Amino acid sequence: MDFSFSNIIKKPLHSLIVSLFFFSAPIHAQVKNANINSISQKSVANLAKVKKLNKQKVNQNKFKYKKASRQNTKSRYKASNYERYGKNDLKTNYVTAQPVLFSAYSSSYLINAKKLNPNTVKVKAYTDPRESLNNNGTPLNTPFGQVEWPEISNKMFLKNGKIYSYYKNYKLELTIDPQLQDASEKYLSQSRIINGSTAIIDPKSGKILALSQNGGNRNASVSVSSRAPAASLMKIITASAAIEKRNLNPYDEISFRGGCGNLRNGNWLADPSRDKQKMTFAKAFGSSCNTAFARLALYEVGLASLKSYAEKFMFNKPIPSDLKLQTSMFLLPDPDTATPQEVAEAGAGFGATKLNPVHAALLSATVNNHGIMMAPYLVEAAYNSDGKEVYRAKPMQIGRIISQQTALKIETLMLATISSGTSRRTFHKAGTRADANEIGGKTGTLLDPENRDVLYTWFSGIAPLNSPNSIAIGTVVASPQNWVVRASSVAQTTLADYLKFEKNDSRVASRSN
Repeated sequence: MDFSFSNIIKKPLHSLIVSLFFFSAPIHAQVKNANINSISQKSVANLAKVKKLNKQKVNQNKFKYKKASRQNTKSRYKASNYERYGKNDLKTNYVTAQPVLFSAYSSSYLINAKKLNPNTVKVKAYTDPRESLNNNGTPLNTPFGQVEWPEISNKMFLKNGKIYSYYKNYKLELTIDPQLQDASEKYLSQSRIINGSTAIIDPKSGKILALSQNGGNRNASVSVSSRAPAASLMKIITASAAIEKRNLNPYDEISFRGGCGNLRNGNWLADPSRDKQKMTFAKAFGSSCNTAFARLALYEVGLASLKSYAEKFMFNKPIPSDLKLQTSMFLLPDPDTATPQEVAEAGAGFGATKLNPVHAALLSATVNNHGIMMAPYLVEAAYNSDGKEVYRAKPMQIGRIISQQTALKIETLMLATISSGTSRRTFHKAGTRADANEIGGKTGTLLDPENRDVLYTWFSGIAPLNSPNSIAIGTVVASPQNWVVRASSVAQTTLADYLKFEKNDSRVASRSN
């Protein structure tokens, strides 16, 4: 377009005003201010005009975002228009929070300091759903209500091979397995752990087979609190949604750029001319590739599906249980104002999330149980003061979360974590080396948003996969950055002990009762 003064004089008055606007403002600034946040049906056309004006400077404009091409037949990854994300009819609430909900949970270079207001402002967002150790909305039908773990754990004792405790004038027979409890406590006693917890669940029944924290220090409530950011465990949610929504297979390829570790410089946005890296879905899951999962969340899944699948997996909802569990949270931005970066971060595991160890084990348990989630329970039976049995637990389904076919694909992804991914070295140690091809898992790592000196690590997994006696484990460890004891190492040593006695026929008999 010619911006000469002679051409402008020839234009009508309304055209003259428009032309003078573009003439007076630097084109680069206009493109820079054409933020992806404000794209709508009307502004897409305007943005196209601005891009056309700046066609000669396209190679120097780092703020120009290209729509992804569907012509790349070599890759299964299908990028699409920006409109795919965030357009939905989700109900929102107004809360007081920072303007940027997600970027604060990752490295500081993701935050545009010019856009951040140092003061808290009122923004549209989903409220933090956590209660104070309370899921009374959906308890199991027990005469004692819901038990509190610190009180129960301080009174546990072993009798005739079973674990018992006292609570509200009842003698409770617990589902806790003595061997698993000892193994899980032993490996949480490693030096310089700030705190940590391990939960082990029977996927088929929901029995809690072990619940330990910080080397047997049972006075605190880490085991049932949603304190730690869920980090990359959220990739289980994103992967499930991608499989069911887009029929993604483990060995389909994803194109991306900028490496796997960080989201920066707009690498969450598709650009076929620059996206030279490719990785299979299984490899991306196993190696916890943030960039690949950011692309999946933004282009294949979308904000509405992220929310839907998170809630299917019982985030933002009280989990039915006879044990008081703090609700796990997954906060999402408002769909009308969500940026591509926020959607990408949420799907990759940098979002505002909190998770408890029992729920972490429940994620893997659901996958191993063909997509059906069982209500976790701690009490097998209750006896009154006269010794009469007044309650006996019955396994209860929460519901089908994902299809059986999806569950099998997720197991394949989880195998990649152990065979070639983030836990390859850990699980090829003595004790689990021979069984590494029968163990699946997902790791998570993220700095504490409030205390950058503390690093949280997660492991959620299944062992052994093809056994009637499989267990699901959820382990979280908080350690100083300068002395990291990872949750995958704690889980590996715990599972190594389990695999030694898992073949014992007496365990099969005890689990089937």
